[in-house]
Amino acid sequence: MTAGRRPTGAARAPLCIAHRGASARAPENTLAAFERAFDDGADWIECDVRLTADGAPIVLHDATLDRTTNGRGPAARRTLAEVKRFDAGAWFGRRFARQTVPTLAEVLDCARHRGGVNIELKCDPAIGPIREAHRRLARAVGAAIAAARFPGPIVVSSFSRPALRAARTAMPHACLGYLVSRSARGTKSLHRAIGLWSLHPHVRLASRARFGAARRLGLRLLAWGADDPADARRIAALGADGLMADDPAALGRILGGGAGAS
Repeated sequence: MTAGRRPTGAARAPLCIAHRGASARAPENTLAAFERAFDDGADWIECDVRLTADGAPIVLHDATLDRTTNGRGPAARRTLAEVKRFDAGAWFGRRFARQTVPTLAEVLDCARHRGGVNIELKCDPAIGPIREAHRRLARAVGAAIAAARFPGPIVVSSFSRPALRAARTAMPHACLGYLVSRSARGTKSLHRAIGLWSLHPHVRLASRARFGAARRLGLRLLAWGADDPADARRIAALGADGLMADDPAALGRILGGGAGAS
């Protein structure tokens, strides 16, 4: 999907969405994890995107390189060439050595004709004033999506309302998802302001009442943190459009093969 196209809606709910790829089986947010996710039956992948010092959108969850690479310090203070020199896989297992931090373009290419992509915006004040950081990230992500001419569904999501507002400005027709972990307050006003496509509640916020309120706004529901079988079954029964988990193969088994094709 380009930034100018919207998905036609969730396919056969619930979609099986691999959180940071198949992050239970391969190093998170690497091409190995995304390849494994699709091999294991994921309909979509979820990834985290932030900017390097030279403005390249890379797929990395943390603001710093320390936890998931052999690099150190903020990723926003490294150029893309510098980030690419670090190993992003050996920490997880020897066979993943020489995996690198992928660019958003590389992840979109990996997912091409295989499934959808949920891009979470991760803004870093290290690259400047936060408002401008949001704008830069949204523009870079929008440009990467447009350049990819991606044929499948894409949702751009964030916990940050300012980030989503910047995304709406940079990507007028993009599908935007609002991530919530402790409270879904403010969803209605944000939806009125920018036009959301989906609400992404943590499993602890998944309830019939909250789902009903989101449905009345016309929002899809993509719940995250669905790694426990009981949670996954409960939320699927509530009518979620998608579930995000670290192990898509296990999620597929929990749901009895009910994940829909993209």
